[in-house]
Amino acid sequence: MLPASLIKADLAEEQFWKTDRRQGLKAHPIISLIVSRDPLFYFYERILPELELKGRILEIGGGTCWLSSFVKSAFPETCVIATDVAPTALVKGSQISGFMGTTIDYFIACKAEHLPFENDFFDYVIGSSVLHHTCPEKSIRQIFRVLKKDGKYLGFGELAIPRVLGYLWGRFGVAGHREKELGVKEGEYTFAQWKTFFVKAGFQETRLDLDKDPEYKQHWFIHLYYKFASRMPDSLIRRCLATSIIINASK
Repeated sequence: MLPASLIKADLAEEQFWKTDRRQGLKAHPIISLIVSRDPLFYFYERILPELELKGRILEIGGGTCWLSSFVKSAFPETCVIATDVAPTALVKGSQISGFMGTTIDYFIACKAEHLPFENDFFDYVIGSSVLHHTCPEKSIRQIFRVLKKDGKYLGFGELAIPRVLGYLWGRFGVAGHREKELGVKEGEYTFAQWKTFFVKAGFQETRLDLDKDPEYKQHWFIHLYYKFASRMPDSLIRRCLATSIIINASK
């Protein structure tokens, strides 16, 4: 991928992976993994034990690629391809893979909105906290295109948030600050919008599950928020509160 093909937000991602002191290229793998401790433990303890994967698996927006490393370790017969818009992130991902004692099959720098693979190529596409950094309409259409018939998408760490809260979160919250400081795209979408993205892309079945377990939210404020949210009815959360979601979609 030539740098000229990247827009401003993509270049910001590349700069982040070059320079960030905790996740960047020079950071020790242990430190980088600690930064991802919440989604890492959630996937390892809650999601991975329920998976039965085979064939070709694509990770989009891999970053440090710990997700691909776990998948390859658990299912060594699969072909795992890790991608990210930032080439430097994939160099970091190779470091992490080696540190975790796994061998990811391929690292490919590309945008989720422009996946350089044939139609009906993958059995599974996976991603952690990635779609909101992309243009979801485009990236989800690409995911649908590269999946085989009956292929599945699994995504987690996405945020579903009502419009008013999303506006405030994007202007004054952590997402807004991150977007201003780093130039990285931060999208805020409702439950209905997430569902619509997948329906319009052509997926036959899409399930959005709530991830409201405070055990996997270590920041004190977020932990307290999810401790409160975990006691609320799911219907109320979907209408009025923000929450992390797990997306399971079948082609």
